[in-house]
Amino acid sequence: MISADLYLLKPALICPEQLNTLPVELSLEEQDYWRGIRQPGRQREYLLGRVLLRRLLADRLHCRPDELMFCTNVHGKPALCSHQWQFNLSHSGDWLVLALCETGPLGVDIEMGLRRRQTLPLAERFYAESEYQWLLSLPEQARESAFYRLWSRKEAVLKAQGNGIAAGLDKVCFMPEEGWRLDNRLDEQSYQVQDWPLGSGWLSLAAPTLKVNGYQLDARLKSTPLGPMLIHTIFRESAS
Repeated sequence: MISADLYLLKPALICPEQLNTLPVELSLEEQDYWRGIRQPGRQREYLLGRVLLRRLLADRLHCRPDELMFCTNVHGKPALCSHQWQFNLSHSGDWLVLALCETGPLGVDIEMGLRRRQTLPLAERFYAESEYQWLLSLPEQARESAFYRLWSRKEAVLKAQGNGIAAGLDKVCFMPEEGWRLDNRLDEQSYQVQDWPLGSGWLSLAAPTLKVNGYQLDARLKSTPLGPMLIHTIFRESAS
């Protein structure tokens, strides 16, 4: 049975000494891009994301990490040039998450809600009318979390499809009162969408399967598998 793998990491846990050993694992093109990132936190996230991606895919494809070649698909989404394995990354606040699956579509997104926004005007403008009305029906104190839960789910689907937010948030419509059923107005593809609390926000995964294997990465980038019963609580626990 096909399953998706989720890897969760706090980049701040990685010490500078270890970070300094990682750039040699990037391709020359990746090294140039990494050096051009001026914001230290984003630079660190990019380095860790690409190194982990190469290591984890190489393990699955039984090759060396430096043998992997990346390109973009018809939607401009990064992909492996000669393999079907799908991958997607997201970062927000203190968190970096990497998703892998043998087949697609696959998209992952974190929304921590760190920037204070007037969520209702944004929802009225960018969400489907039914989603906006659902947010209006909620108690005021619950709206912000619900807004970001919707946003995270929508972005996961849009990233799986490949066009991202430009394809239209309103074309990915969820029905929270119907078990978060997806009304897909984007394409003919089937997306299985799940989400988990992550700190003060949400992490969402759109994949071709509901079977998810969770892994937690430590300060040495070693992964610890999580039992099936923990996958729905690990993100809440990891936030503490």
